[in-house]
Amino acid sequence: MKNYITFACLSCFSICSVLFLPLDNKSHDRQLYAESIDNEAAINDQLEVISREDIVFKAKTQKPEREQSLPSDKHQPRQQQTTKPRLLPVTTGTVVSGPEGHLPEGMSLAHASVQTNGSQPVKRITNRDSLQETIDNAYECLLRGKKYEARNFYSQALFMETSRERQQIIKRHLDALNKELVFSPNPGPGSTVYKVVSGDNLTKIAKKFNTTPGLILKINKKQDVRIRIDEPLKILTGTPSIVVDKSDFTLTLLIDGHFIKQYHVGTGKNNSTPEGGFAVETTLKNPIWYSPEGVYPYGHPKNILGTRWLGFQNKPGMVGYGIHGTTEPESIGTESSNGCIRMKNEDAEELYDFITPGTEVIISS
Repeated sequence: MKNYITFACLSCFSICSVLFLPLDNKSHDRQLYAESIDNEAAINDQLEVISREDIVFKAKTQKPEREQSLPSDKHQPRQQQTTKPRLLPVTTGTVVSGPEGHLPEGMSLAHASVQTNGSQPVKRITNRDSLQETIDNAYECLLRGKKYEARNFYSQALFMETSRERQQIIKRHLDALNKELVFSPNPGPGSTVYKVVSGDNLTKIAKKFNTTPGLILKINKKQDVRIRIDEPLKILTGTPSIVVDKSDFTLTLLIDGHFIKQYHVGTGKNNSTPEGGFAVETTLKNPIWYSPEGVYPYGHPKNILGTRWLGFQNKPGMVGYGIHGTTEPESIGTESSNGCIRMKNEDAEELYDFITPGTEVIISS
């Protein structure tokens, strides 16, 4: 690889971090994706960075022969791809679930998969060959400029992967792609462009597309709720859902079963956060807290709910659970709540804009 050296260090018990050492000392300017994607040179530069990391990922996931690892003291030069990966159909749908929305026994986000709506839930049996093929398909789509399809393949790979380190590599790809596909005004697959007509307002438009005014403002980079006739607005068209993994204190936002963003959360003390399938029933800004000790309005020192509340439909023996912000951000990543899922306020506010009543939530450990 021109001007780049990749070091791959493997040990008996763990895979060490992979370092990319650009000789021009501009590593911070050549992350997965550059901030700007306005010209062809920038896009080619971004794909070059992706290709370097994908090659390292392939080296890590390749099944070794005779249980031998790559030598840690040899530099592995970039090899030209000689065979074209076979493309697989992109799966769409919701997160795999068992009866009543539960993830199958023993399955966490690392094992979860997506499947077409209406099919029977099954547990995916992951092998390294199928995972590698999915990664190859994602990269091939990137080379063809099919970023939406690449995002969906990377999302599928994330749900197949079990290594935390390799999950982080995949998530960096996903975050870079979703920055353009989801969190920007750029139209494309998974969205539609709506032109404002006389009599419209953001609430009316959001209701028409089963989304929220806040999300329309966010992805269109609008600071003002005022809209004008014939103004084009990007609208996301997919169905959101949420997966919470108690084992690593994460909450993952999906649209049509595909990864959008992951957040760190806090869960219930003594494993008190219930598991299974839930549905969001109420969405509130600046919520009042009806605690066991009393009722505390927003802003009261004893109200720890933060700035947002996504309340679940009550189930027998499960009343008052939900997802909310917090006045105790230091508690994120720990078992700290009375059973709810707590998030940093800024994360809860971003998630809130994606969620409408009826959104599915799956909690597992």
